[in-house]
Amino acid sequence: MSVSEVIPIITSLSHTDKFRLMQVILTQLAKEDGVPLQAEPASQQDPLFDIIGIAEGEDSDVARRHDAYLYGAS
Repeated sequence: MSVSEVIPIITSLSHTDKFRLMQVILTQLAKEDGVPLQAEPASQQDPLFDIIGIAEGEDSDVARRHDAYLYGAS
């Protein structure tokens, strides 16, 4: 079956079934390529997690107004 024959079938699937199809396809590709499908912990996905909690000090408005300090929002 060609891709042009499969597209109309996929288009007619429900949103949930499209996600299931994607999972099946990704699982099959990973198996064929020998790639493990494990999600990394959040701390390994974003280097900003490394700096959370390293600062110490008295209560300030930085926690409450961090958007203003980072983005200039008021």
